[in-house]
Amino acid sequence: MAIDGEDFIGKFGTQDQLDDGTTSTIADDAFSVAADISAWTNDDDAPYAAFVLECQFDTTMPTVGSIDLYARPLNVQSTNEPGLPDANHKSVYLGSFPIDFGVANDTNFFTLIPFANLPNFQTSQQFEFYLHNNNTGQTIGVDWNLWVTPLALGPHDS
Repeated sequence: MAIDGEDFIGKFGTQDQLDDGTTSTIADDAFSVAADISAWTNDDDAPYAAFVLECQFDTTMPTVGSIDLYARPLNVQSTNEPGLPDANHKSVYLGSFPIDFGVANDTNFFTLIPFANLPNFQTSQQFEFYLHNNNTGQTIGVDWNLWVTPLALGPHDS
């Protein structure tokens, strides 16, 4: 079957790297810190996004747990915004990155969240994104990387 002009398809924006290039470790059951991720502006006003994470664990690959992604919308009411995510306030959950438990601990692996709803409150919504090392029992090493690709759905351009 060919895709034609009446079909509904995914549309992809330009991928942006979110980390600042000098990321710090993320201990077990801890969140990444705000300084690791630059604020991202959804200038496409995309309702969805895909995320790619590159990381490794410092000593041993975990056999349990997950790496979760949270969004903190910025300037949702004038210049006011929700607090930083922590154990009591996790902000907006976007999804969990699958961990390849078969990879050696000193090897970078790539994992993705292919489709996440973005909690937009306004046009050109700004976000900070945070990783939560959710009960893996291990530390995520330095030099992890995070990318976002804005997504929308619309008619196929024929």
